[in-house]
Amino acid sequence: MNHQEKLPEDNLTEVMEFVLLGFADMPHLQWFLFGLFLIIYIIILMSNGTIFLITKMDNALQSPMYFFLSNFSFLEICYVSATLPRMLMNLRTQKRSISLVACATQMCLVLMFGATECLLLSVMAYDRYVAICNPLHYPLVMNHRVCIQLVTGSWIIGIPVQIGQTYQIFSLPFCGSKHINHFFCDIPPVLKLACGYTFVNEMLVYTVAVLFVMVPFLLILGSYSKIISTILKLPSATSSKAFSTCSSHLMVVVVFFGSAIITYIRPNTRHSEGTDKVLSLFYTILIPMFNPMIYSLRNKDVIIALRKLMKHEVKKAEGNVTAVVQFVLLGFSDLSNLQGFLFGVFSIIYIIIIIGNSLIIILTRLDPALQKPMYFFLANFALLEISYVTVTLPRMLVNLWTQDRSISMLECATQMCFFLMLGATECFLLAVMAYDRYAAVCNPLHYPLVMNQKMCVQLAVGSWIIGIPVQIGQTAQIFCLHFCSSNQVNHFFCDIRPIIKLACGDTFVHEMSVYVVAMLFVAVPFMLILASYSKIFSTILKLPTASGQAKAFSTCSSHLLVVVLFFGSATITYLRPKSNHSAGMDKLLSLFYTIVTPMFNPMIYSLRNKDVIAALRKLLFKKQHTR
Repeated sequence: MNHQEKLPEDNLTEVMEFVLLGFADMPHLQWFLFGLFLIIYIIILMSNGTIFLITKMDNALQSPMYFFLSNFSFLEICYVSATLPRMLMNLRTQKRSISLVACATQMCLVLMFGATECLLLSVMAYDRYVAICNPLHYPLVMNHRVCIQLVTGSWIIGIPVQIGQTYQIFSLPFCGSKHINHFFCDIPPVLKLACGYTFVNEMLVYTVAVLFVMVPFLLILGSYSKIISTILKLPSATSSKAFSTCSSHLMVVVVFFGSAIITYIRPNTRHSEGTDKVLSLFYTILIPMFNPMIYSLRNKDVIIALRKLMKHEVKKAEGNVTAVVQFVLLGFSDLSNLQGFLFGVFSIIYIIIIIGNSLIIILTRLDPALQKPMYFFLANFALLEISYVTVTLPRMLVNLWTQDRSISMLECATQMCFFLMLGATECFLLAVMAYDRYAAVCNPLHYPLVMNQKMCVQLAVGSWIIGIPVQIGQTAQIFCLHFCSSNQVNHFFCDIRPIIKLACGDTFVHEMSVYVVAMLFVAVPFMLILASYSKIFSTILKLPTASGQAKAFSTCSSHLLVVVLFFGSATITYLRPKSNHSAGMDKLLSLFYTIVTPMFNPMIYSLRNKDVIAALRKLLFKKQHTR
């Protein structure tokens, strides 16, 4: 961070956006890096999501230690999602520009989640200190109320400070270069681009770093000095057991704080952009990936909980009630004479879905005439349909073929979570496609400017990731319920309603939660689509010629048909009154929006779209155009 002299105002060119260089110096490795970081992101989501779920579902993991661990896993998902999706988008599109607002938002989120991680790690160290040094008082000291207060404090204490620090940094004038030699908007590389005297800002960064990094680190050191002192006084057998409860946390602390302290608190003269990027990879990406492995491989309780879920074990709960740890997906077991026929039908449907949607993706990538926003969204939609169907249909085919319909709690939760996340993506992506048609029909002159490539990528990425944290939370909430007596799910996949029906006790709050989330992810996008089409129809009816009206409507008709099929069945399934629910009707409606709609979508978009038909003919018949 150079303490530059303030330049004359006449010579300043105000920077309105930055360019995240990231790994631009490795042009031949862009696709490799994209694939690598995509795999890492999936591993982080799945592994931390698994830790989060099992700490909520397993009765043996209901101690304060695992309560903090579940919060830590959820934090890691949020922390990584603040940087990695943007980096993946930059690697995929090679469009590295980021607006000042987007950059400031990213920096603020990274700083807030980073502060939360430091404080939460110190809270976890304090929990281990109380457990080992004051075991008799542990249940009293670390009661449920105290645990919630400590976690809430960790999440919110850094928010006002980090918002203020971000605001102060982005209040500086930026001139000259706009290239950030980093893969996200971190403080040191952004401050380097500021004009004028930045010494005060640098001192503030050091002060906040000491407050949110060094103070928690010193508290952790204080806790562990007491812990180690106590352990050394214990007999060898007891001391090894006591230390084993701390070793995972200690390993995470060393790696996280080591890289964070070197990055933010080492002398300014020793800063190197390459080193900063490598260190940042440690505490923003690699640590969240390895944390679940560290906590699971070095923790017997977590390993046992995982084994119970994977091996379909069932154990006795209190009061002679059998706690369900596996389910049975009844599916179409009532049609015993048609199992082979249904297997054949659904196999053919799955093959049609894979081939049809893959063909749409290939066509939109290869044909120059389809390099428009409309077809960019259509390619994303086709990929989504493949993913959406793959969550449910392969499992149903296995059940039909083997007649073994059992599914573990973890597998059921995973299926539900992916189904809900991809369902939310589909709702928002259909809303984005409606907005695209609105911009094309109602504002044709501004369309290329409004729906530029950057905007299209942002809308698509937003649609893919917006539902992830909410749906992980909703899945965790549902599988925190106690399931007793029957374990038979009268459905062909783990959907919310048939699972909640098996829960013991009052499920009213959970049912209301389902309605609220459904309103957010189904009704709101649907209302946005209705608003878009009301404007579109209003504009079409004002066109002077019938041919113009027909041409404008033809660009929307395919999308409108898909919207009616998908939202119609989804709305009836999730938003109709509970009294009107029937298992048979639920299965029939679910077939529509999970299997039938994805099968017909490629046909709808190809048969009703001249551009797609022309591209398909060129691909199939290899027609040569006039040179």
